[in-house]
Amino acid sequence: MVSAGFHPYMGGAEKQALELSVALRSRGVKVQVLTRRLPGLPRCEKIRGVPVERLWCAGGGFLNALTFMGSLSCWLWARASGYSAVHVHLAGSPALPAALAGRLLGKRVIIKLGGGRGIGELASSAQTLGGRLKLRLLSWLRPQFAVVTTDLAQECAQFLGPVPVQVQPNGVDTARYRPLPASEKQALRRKFGWPEGLGFLYVGRFAPEKQLVKFLSAWSQAAADHPGFAAFVGDGPEGEALRTFARESPLAGRIFVMPPMEKIEEACAAADVFVLPSVSEGLSNALLEAMASGLAVLGSRVGGTAEAVEEGKTGLLFAPQDSAELADKLKSFLAEPGLAGRMGAAAREKAVRDYSLERVAESYEKLYAR
Repeated sequence: MVSAGFHPYMGGAEKQALELSVALRSRGVKVQVLTRRLPGLPRCEKIRGVPVERLWCAGGGFLNALTFMGSLSCWLWARASGYSAVHVHLAGSPALPAALAGRLLGKRVIIKLGGGRGIGELASSAQTLGGRLKLRLLSWLRPQFAVVTTDLAQECAQFLGPVPVQVQPNGVDTARYRPLPASEKQALRRKFGWPEGLGFLYVGRFAPEKQLVKFLSAWSQAAADHPGFAAFVGDGPEGEALRTFARESPLAGRIFVMPPMEKIEEACAAADVFVLPSVSEGLSNALLEAMASGLAVLGSRVGGTAEAVEEGKTGLLFAPQDSAELADKLKSFLAEPGLAGRMGAAAREKAVRDYSLERVAESYEKLYAR
């Protein structure tokens, strides 16, 4: 496993790298993680049983990326007899040396692309000269690419040409993220200070493309005469706008803007509906965690959300720019509180069936061996 960042610095890609590594090791696969050496972290350690080696790099920015590429190249060539496949998380600086080593050493190389269509790695890379050069080199080296949604596979063809691409969804720990009995759910609500009624939850980055203020405005109008709450857990550039809206809203006591929490499964278990109103989305880890926790989904009809959510069965979807449709779907949940429970149970079944870490690890194991 190769990732420019890794635990304890955990974004979505880093989280998947760790969880997949743990799941593969439980299946008997030998896994070694390679990442950058950052100040204050040991060169080698084990994290949840997974050996992690942090390679030397210097400076910041381009120099840091360049020296990490050099260290990774040396490691892959010097230890060529000790591994059969290289799985690179995101097409950043490690992707090129891994793809080159794979071509010259005859190793299987999988590069997992990240982000949503139009705002992810490929679209961002295409906007700079260095990024376009990287895409051209990757297209020539032709490693195996993995994407989490079919629309990202189409974008991959657009930017990289006829390269091998396979849709591989993210996985979720369905034992950690699970529904809780009503008594435990109520205890968690009391712990967070959340009131009774239908609870809407967002978990993730407070970024403009997530349209959280727009959702909160729609929720405030629709929920004025209904008990319940809206909770936002995370951080990001839109955090202050959310907090300001919450302070000034007539429903201020029912809106909660909270920092990231370590036991996010508790927040999921205490809510009823997970909201994801993004303009673009890959396959959100938080979405899968919410589904595994038994939450219905209210999300925009884009990317992995549209593929993971079965309209009318596990959740309700709306066009990302359609405020009227968003309001209608909100009213559907509020008018029939039992709807969230039924859809949440179906969402849990789908998460276990299609997105469990065990299933995803088995699929990747076959891809490594192909």
